[in-house]
Amino acid sequence: MYIHRPVATARTVAAPALLFLFLLPRQAPAQHMDHPMEPEAGHQMQHGMFRLPLGDWHVVGMGQVFPVVTTGGPDNRDGGELRRTEWYLTQPALMTNLESPSRRLVLRTTLNFEGITLGGGELTYGGWGEGFIDKRHPHTLLHEAMLSWNLWEVAGGGLSLSAGKGFAPYGTDDPMSRPGLKYPTNHHLSQVLERWTVNAIWRLAGWSLEAGVFGGTEPEGPYDFSNIRGFPDSWSGRLTRRWTSGTGSPTEWETSFSRARVTESHDGHEETSSLSNAALRRSGPAGPGMLYGLVEGSRSEPERGQGYTSVLAETGYAADRHQPYLRLEFATRPEYARTGPAGSDDFFRYDHGAHATGATRWLIATAAYARQLSPDPVSLRPFLEVQYHRVRAERGDVPQGGFPGRDSSFWVLSLGARLFLGGGPMRMGSYGVLDPMTMMGRMMAG
Repeated sequence: MYIHRPVATARTVAAPALLFLFLLPRQAPAQHMDHPMEPEAGHQMQHGMFRLPLGDWHVVGMGQVFPVVTTGGPDNRDGGELRRTEWYLTQPALMTNLESPSRRLVLRTTLNFEGITLGGGELTYGGWGEGFIDKRHPHTLLHEAMLSWNLWEVAGGGLSLSAGKGFAPYGTDDPMSRPGLKYPTNHHLSQVLERWTVNAIWRLAGWSLEAGVFGGTEPEGPYDFSNIRGFPDSWSGRLTRRWTSGTGSPTEWETSFSRARVTESHDGHEETSSLSNAALRRSGPAGPGMLYGLVEGSRSEPERGQGYTSVLAETGYAADRHQPYLRLEFATRPEYARTGPAGSDDFFRYDHGAHATGATRWLIATAAYARQLSPDPVSLRPFLEVQYHRVRAERGDVPQGGFPGRDSSFWVLSLGARLFLGGGPMRMGSYGVLDPMTMMGRMMAG
């Protein structure tokens, strides 16, 4: 079921939030920062986050919105509903930190306005989750609201406790903070987000250990906050090792392993799945620019039935404002009866509480190029992204008709621009002593 609230209500939140961002004074940029929590991989950024003093406290923040048009789909007669062209304002978000003078207390808030701009979802072939399939669902208006208590010096390391709504400590960075536009198929295998969670983090030298308990049920729409009722039926943990190589501007390496046990409630019935993720990430200088790379594998194992797997590799390079990007993903995904919520006939929707009827296997190759036309803190980056999809039936009942078929391939083209207000994208998915916005502030203050 998709929970609806009047769009006008959301607009009353969006308009003041965006106006607030524009009115904030800009923080002096720090040139060529490179540290373990560097923002979007492959980018050396002049951080110009907006800053508002509130006595001894202060607010820092940034925002973004991406106008984009997507076209493509299967060329065969079974392509049906998938052959289309749509345009969007995607990933509109406002991210702020309210920080105490010592950054002992930090409130991270992210407002996501996709409920207004993407009410019907965004064409993302191979995507699935939260009642959408072959479209990416809009994220919740309150994407993050996490309060962290940070103890920066404890036995030579750092300790923090965080609570609220946000990311459970599992998997890799949110795709919103990475170079590609279209989310990978593994989004619901490699991240656990928009949950009510309590997280603890211990960081010592190049190691960090994160653990969290949370409510496992996903929200059912952009204005649904009721999944707090499931707290604390699920848990997750992530162990990460970071190290550098080279001198001067060092290359940062990061490897992580995550496990989670997620319990969801659908129509009064609980279902539990085990999730695993392993990843290797690289970010640092290469020649005249900055090179980023990520390799990850993810797996879900439900208590009943067969699970789903994804293997993904991506890389991006940034030099002289040129930003090419490549990604290759091989993944399985569930298939559902395309009946839509409450028996509707929306081809891109399924009943969120329904069981999968089968699975398909996807090979998706993505190539993109972006050009940064204006520097931070107000940065415009037009881009072109091309995807090649190859789809095969994996098991069970794979829908026909409007589906691309049991054995098909097709191309997809997306053209648009990224607009960042207050610096480029920041890594998302960790809080407290690992929060990139907090760590950048501490570095600049020090």
